[in-house]
Amino acid sequence: MEYFLAIFGSLPRAGPGSHECTRRAYELMTGVPKSPRILDIGCGPGVQTVDLLKISGGTVVALDFLPLMIERTRSNAAQAGVAERLEVLEQDMRQMDFPPASFDVIWSEGALYNLGFENGLEKIRSFVRPGGHVAVSEAVWLKPAPPAPVVEFWRQYPEIDTIENKLAVIERLGYRREGHFVLPRNTWTTDYYDPMEILLAGKSKEWAGIPQGLEVIEEARHEIGLYREYSDYYGYAFFVMRRPVE
Repeated sequence: MEYFLAIFGSLPRAGPGSHECTRRAYELMTGVPKSPRILDIGCGPGVQTVDLLKISGGTVVALDFLPLMIERTRSNAAQAGVAERLEVLEQDMRQMDFPPASFDVIWSEGALYNLGFENGLEKIRSFVRPGGHVAVSEAVWLKPAPPAPVVEFWRQYPEIDTIENKLAVIERLGYRREGHFVLPRNTWTTDYYDPMEILLAGKSKEWAGIPQGLEVIEEARHEIGLYREYSDYYGYAFFVMRRPVE
């Protein structure tokens, strides 16, 4: 974990995303209260957390199990001048247990997969008020018949599926679809893979002779190379949905 965090814990973002995509997903929601209460699950360093605080004018509860990410979220919110509306919760998302209808919006960028897409959406449904919204970004297939190296890589997350099948899960769980879109390719590179490559180059010298560190570097380089070669086949999609008023 030490070597993993030295790479993934210091990047601008904890995964693919952008300010523009966060705003676009937020604007797909209709009827959001003037000052909503938002839960950001798996907040990472809090880039989208700060965006949500700025866009919504409401409060955000930022949840992550890593103290480093909680601290970075606090720092980013303070630098942006929105810390007074931020609450942080250092907790594993598997342990979430909020009272019913605690939030107007539940948000998760590239993190809900830790619970599984279907299980995660089912778990959080009671936490969002009737009429409230859920927005998540999730790994999806973009083309059929992905090459063997891509299939092998994604065995780590067997719930990766087509957009159509993800939408079917959303409907089966009783949500109303508000909209969806595929994240553009630069959301994987600008604040994620590009700075990662620079960091890996430096760490490969620093960690020479340290097997654990070199293994982290090798795996990260494999992931980057795979995306650069096969990005036509997979990506992230943002899904925005609403819990119906019952």
